[in-house]
Parts: sequence; C-alpha cells; structure tokens
Amino acid sequence: MPFHPRRQNTPQQFASQLREGHYNELRVALYFMLRGEHVRIGYNGQSYDIHVISSHQTAYSVEVKWDKAAARTGNLYFEIENTRHRRPSGIAATAADIWCHVIGSGDEALLVSVARMRALLKSRAFRRVHTAGEDSNSQGLLVPRRWLAQQTGITWIELPTVEDFFGELFRK
Repeated sequence: MPFHPRRQNTPQQFASQLREGHYNELRVALYFMLRGEHVRIGYNGQSYDIHVISSHQTAYSVEVKWDKAAARTGNLYFEIENTRHRRPSGIAATAADIWCHVIGSGDEALLVSVARMRALLKSRAFRRVHTAGEDSNSQGLLVPRRWLAQQTGITWIELPTVEDFFGELFRK
C-alpha cells in the first residue's frame, strides 16, 4: 500500500471540525449573552460568525477561529492567505469588527478588534508557516502568546460551557 501524507480535511474530519467549530462559536455567543448582549450566530449572508447587539444598541460582528495547537505550542496561528487562490484570508480578509481566537480545548479565548490585530501582525516579522496536510492551502503567521499577553487592546476571556450558561441563568 503506498504511503499518503495525512489528509487534513477528509469529509469525516471536516464534518467533525465543523461541529467542534460551531460548538466554540456557541460558547463565544454565550459569553456575550451572559453580558446581557443579543447575539445571532451564523445567519445567512454574513462574512463573519456572530452578530452582537449590545445593551446600548451598538452592533458589531465577531469572527471566531479555533486554534487547538496554541495551548500546546504557546504560539497562535493567524491565517493570512489562501495559497491555492493567492488571495487574503483569515484575519487579512475578514469583514468582522472583533477577532476571537479560541485557544486549545476551548475554555479560553483572545478578543481584539480586527484593526488592532492587523496592526499588531504588521508590527513585527513573525514566522510565516503553511498548514500541514496533503490538501493544505493556508499560510499564516505564528505569534507567541507571551508577546500577545504584553500588548494593549487584547482581552483574554474564559468561555462558558452550555452548562455554565444555563446554570448562570438559573442563578439569576
């Protein structure tokens, strides 16, 4: 049997990643809901994951990305280019106002304005990497978490689980 590099996105893996990604989007939405904000997740025609309307009637959009490896490596991966189509992607292309980078198992996330994150990514020469896998088409920047923790304009949050959210509602 010939050797084949690990496929990054078999149909089964893609479906599993999609389910896990939707769960993380739900956890981010619950975070905003516990703050008293109204949230819509993934409605048609949007180019981001979550639409938030604050208690002050201010609306903003949130792009949610999940970086499983960041907890283990200490580096966050910010996708900047689709190498197959040679066009900006990820943080370089999002139309969202806020970037949410979910870390590791999904208990923690970074929140930052897209404009601030783009400025931070341009402020230094971060290591460029391609994602692994036979069907990979993503290039991004690896940014040390330790460095990000020292920057202004970034908020680190704990994400509630569905059980946490309903428990908090019952307590209120």
